[in-house]
Amino acid sequence: MRTSMSVFMAAIIVVVLLGLEYWQYRDAQAYRKTVDAQLILLSERVNGIDERVRIAKNELDEIQQNSLGGLIESANDALIEGWSAMINSVEKELERAKRGIDKKIPSAAPDNSSPSADPAPINGQGSL
Repeated sequence: MRTSMSVFMAAIIVVVLLGLEYWQYRDAQAYRKTVDAQLILLSERVNGIDERVRIAKNELDEIQQNSLGGLIESANDALIEGWSAMINSVEKELERAKRGIDKKIPSAAPDNSSPSADPAPINGQGSL
């Protein structure tokens, strides 16, 4: 009788432990379900907030561009670009003129010791 009582007690303990495990499993499932629902809700809220931040950033950029400072900055950028283009154009023209002058001047330098070269100025105020 003692062995059957021990087996009976062991069976009761096993059933109680299985019941406890099952209860923990169901509790964990319910908790996981609640957490998943909260995560979905939070994810939707974050997506909504991200969208509002993006819209606000676009509006802020537009306001900055239309503000006095933005207009001044745009005008300043345009002025700098214009000046840069003009300077580049002048540099190209100077290079072209220099090449044209170099083509017209003979490659040999003129001899300054020849008598045909008159060092006196043409304005009439030469040496007496």
